[in-house]
Amino acid sequence: MGHLNQPPPKSTAATSPPQPFLLRLDAAVSLHVHNLTKPFAPRPLLRFLELLADFRFFFPVSVALLLACPYSSPLRRHLFLPLALCSLLDLIFIALLKLIVRRSRPTYSHHGDYNAVVPVDHFSFPSGHSSRVFFVASIFSFSKLRMVDAIADLHHPRLFMIIDHWFGGEEVFAINAVVTAVWAWASATALSRIALGRHYVLDVFFGACFGVLEALFTLRFLEIQTWI
Repeated sequence: MGHLNQPPPKSTAATSPPQPFLLRLDAAVSLHVHNLTKPFAPRPLLRFLELLADFRFFFPVSVALLLACPYSSPLRRHLFLPLALCSLLDLIFIALLKLIVRRSRPTYSHHGDYNAVVPVDHFSFPSGHSSRVFFVASIFSFSKLRMVDAIADLHHPRLFMIIDHWFGGEEVFAINAVVTAVWAWASATALSRIALGRHYVLDVFFGACFGVLEALFTLRFLEIQTWI
């Protein structure tokens, strides 16, 4: 009976070290935002925003716009080509970061309705959707003057009728309205990543920052190519 008085054997299972304070704060804030938006954020709308910013949808659309745009149009080189090239850059860069950081997605995410394309999509940092929509919004912003020139060169009566009816004939005002709408879409998509439980706040924040930097790099690269 002496063996009954012996202490139980110690568990050999490895215990994970506590997360840094910043990551714990990030997780707590993200869960709060998720719970706060859940009652009034329609899930079909959030899923629709997710689809629009998905690489499998956005890249074919950007390539189709590039091919459909007249070769002489300023939009081809200054808008549609940067969008297509930046999509590829973003895909490689974000996948590499996810593979390095390997942060798990939030546990409260509905993983059943999320179709990961490649294994790295199961990781959370940074948000690829956020980087994608923010490089789109940045390219639109940096290409505003080229878009105004493109409208002036189109000589499309119906388009000018629309601009005249809705924007008083002001092409610059019309382009600013389009750019503002794109930024609103980008911001709503970034917020939807937290509301859906796909990402933490820091994932979205750094994803958005990387998207802006990718846009700057792509536009700068294309500008250098014109000098060579």
